[in-house]
Amino acid sequence: MANKKLVIISGLSGAGKSQVLNILEDNEYFCVDNLPVKLLDKFITLVKHTKRDKFAISIDVRSVENVDELSKVYEKYFLKKETSIEIIKVFLEASVNVLIDRFSETRRKHPLGGRLLPAIQKEQKILNKIKKISDIVIDTSNLNLSELKNKVLGLLEKKFYGKLNINIISFGYKFGLPLNADLVFDTRFLPNPNYVDSLKDLTGKSKKVQQYLLKFDLTKKFLNFLEDFVSFLIPQVIKEGKNYFTICFGCTGGQHRSVALAEMIYKFLVNLKRKNKYNYKVFISHRDI
Repeated sequence: MANKKLVIISGLSGAGKSQVLNILEDNEYFCVDNLPVKLLDKFITLVKHTKRDKFAISIDVRSVENVDELSKVYEKYFLKKETSIEIIKVFLEASVNVLIDRFSETRRKHPLGGRLLPAIQKEQKILNKIKKISDIVIDTSNLNLSELKNKVLGLLEKKFYGKLNINIISFGYKFGLPLNADLVFDTRFLPNPNYVDSLKDLTGKSKKVQQYLLKFDLTKKFLNFLEDFVSFLIPQVIKEGKNYFTICFGCTGGQHRSVALAEMIYKFLVNLKRKNKYNYKVFISHRDI
């Protein structure tokens, strides 16, 4: 079993790599910012032979413009089972509009230079392959520093190695789709509690809202379908060896229907794990309430 931990942080410029590195440094990780890809060999050797047990490095797009170079390193060290080091690959991203706002606020140039929007789009394309082979993808668009800290430490300081992490997210379509979704379910066809005076100011976390929705056969049929679907799907995802899987529920504003269905499926997955002794953890977040 691994007795050392190495976190590799990559992702889009402006998505929060420096903040995450600072969070980890404050939690006893030995951190290196923007480590050149060619020095990874030496750093792995350092990790193996030093007395420290927690390490984190960030990799900037300027280090991975030749994405095949980093992919080869990933295959050499990070895609095979390493018994002495627990290696976790984290990818950070944010929506284009949020990235533009962040660069505008700081008045910093994008590492790839030129006009901002084309530079962001070019970086997304360059890093897409890295994103696909990462263990954890975090969308920082709507996270403040405290929320980012809780999310990062909540994922990395729990037992992670060899375990599936299922993230349930509710959202409002008028605020855009979550970036890191594996599955998206649209709940806008369900009766809307927003038009019921006694429920309008509540959210889908309220039992009153959930009970209202479950009065309708349409909701019950949809919930039954979802439960059957995830009961079939999750064992296949575990079998595939994925570490991170995100299921999203959307409604118009992200207040009632999506939140309620996300809560119901969260509870179902917790019970499914207990019943079948599956090796996964379930997290839930409501992006727009």
